[in-house]
Amino acid sequence: MKNEYLTIGQMAKLNNVSTQKLRLYDKRNILKPEFLDEKNGYRYYHIEQCDQLDLIYTMQICGMTLNQIKNQLNEYSPDKLRNSLINQETILKQKIEQLNRHLRTVKHLESNLNKMSSLPPDGQIVMEYLPERKIDTLKTDVDLFERSDYGYEIMMREFKSYMIKHNLPLSYFFNVGTIIKKSDFKNQNYHSKTVFIFVDNNYPKRVTQQILPENMYMTLYSDNPKDEIIYAKKLFQEIQQRDLIIAGDYICEVIFNPAIKTKNRVSLKYKIQVPVVNNI
Repeated sequence: MKNEYLTIGQMAKLNNVSTQKLRLYDKRNILKPEFLDEKNGYRYYHIEQCDQLDLIYTMQICGMTLNQIKNQLNEYSPDKLRNSLINQETILKQKIEQLNRHLRTVKHLESNLNKMSSLPPDGQIVMEYLPERKIDTLKTDVDLFERSDYGYEIMMREFKSYMIKHNLPLSYFFNVGTIIKKSDFKNQNYHSKTVFIFVDNNYPKRVTQQILPENMYMTLYSDNPKDEIIYAKKLFQEIQQRDLIIAGDYICEVIFNPAIKTKNRVSLKYKIQVPVVNNI
C-alpha cells in the first residue's frame, strides 16, 4: 500500500482524533475513506483527506452541527460557506451575551451573600448613599399589604410570567422588589401593586423601565416580611423627626431569598429605603 494511504487507526493517530469519531463521520457521509482494497476489503484514507478533517474540526469548533457540515462539504462554495459562517457568528454572539448575563447574575448573587455578613442589625435605621439604578416595573392586580401572607410570591409570579411573555432574559429575575408611591408613603397609605427587578444597559429597552436617581436614602434591614409595615412607619417617623423631605418612592429590595426554611421560617433579607433630602 502506498505511503499516502492510511488505515483508520493511522488516520486517527496522525490527526489526534478517535477512531470512533472517524467512524461517525463515515456513517454520516461527512468524511469517508477514499480507497477500497478489493483484495482484502479494507478501506483507506488518503493523506490529503487530513485537510478535509481539519476543516470539519474547525466547523465544529465554530458550533456547526454535523448536518450543517455535511451540507457545506457536499455543496461547497465560498459564498455559501461565508454566509454560513456569518450566521454562525451571530449565533455565537448571542450565546456569549447569554453567558455574560448568567455571569453577571452569579456575581450579583455572590455580592449579595457577601453583604449578609456586614449588614446592620434588623430594625436599625441607617443613612446610605446609593448610586443611580435602573429598574423594570410591572403593575399587578395584587396589593402586597392586602395579601401579606403570599402577596409577594404572587407578585413575583406575575412578573416572571410577564418576562416570559415578552421574551425578557430571566437571568435578571432576582432581587425582586416592591414599590410604594411617594404620595402614598407621605400620606402613610400602605399600598403596593408595583413589583420591579434591577436591570442594566444590556437589558432590552422597555417603556416600563424607571431610573432610581442617586441620592441619600434612609434605610432599614429586616428578615421578617410581616414587620415591613411596622418598619415603614418607623422610617416615616424618623424622617419627620429629622425634618427631612421625602424625595422619591419607597423601595423594598429583597437582598437575599434562598427559599431555605429554617425553624419553619423562610430565610429572607430585605432592605426598605426612602430617598430623602434636607429641608432647607
